[in-house]
Amino acid sequence: MLSNGGQTVSVKLFIDKEKKRVLFAESDKDFVDILFSFLTLPLGAIVRLFKKQAQMGCLDELYKSVDALGAEHFQTTVCKTMLLSPVNAAAFHCDRLKVKVDDANRRVFYVSTSKNCMNFSPVAGGCCSCGNWSCQSFWECPQDVLVTVEGNGDGVFVKGGLKYIVTDDLQVSPASTSLVFSLFDRFGLQEQAKIEEKILHLN
Repeated sequence: MLSNGGQTVSVKLFIDKEKKRVLFAESDKDFVDILFSFLTLPLGAIVRLFKKQAQMGCLDELYKSVDALGAEHFQTTVCKTMLLSPVNAAAFHCDRLKVKVDDANRRVFYVSTSKNCMNFSPVAGGCCSCGNWSCQSFWECPQDVLVTVEGNGDGVFVKGGLKYIVTDDLQVSPASTSLVFSLFDRFGLQEQAKIEEKILHLN
């Protein structure tokens, strides 16, 4: 993960002191946005981010196969790039995360060298359907646009002003007193003294 402009995300952990186990976490929109952003990642990006050790069975080997194949086996070199570093369709939204999951910059688009062609691509060097190469960058989302969108107080995917509970199996729910006590009951913790609260800072 990479900090977006030096920003940090704070998460409150509830820990069973005897078993030294994290039971659940309480957070605001920022941490939940980071978790939800994993669902936007293409499979190829997940394998790449985990350094080809994503523990996803045959997908690791499939990724390594593409990586090992020479350029002469692909239609173009861009095809190999698209498979190894696929574009996240929600990249514009994910660029607003306080802590980025994917380090790729996907705010640049490329157009054909033909002035009469209206097609564009997020990957440079591809052969357009018009027969020309897509190599001229024509648009990059300005940072001030991202700041303006961010300034409404809401998160990237969820609304702001709320607290959320995240369990150890990544169930996300709006925080409430009844939910917290039900989780204590589930873990067999009736005494508050057995629970330690710890603040974790992600950057």
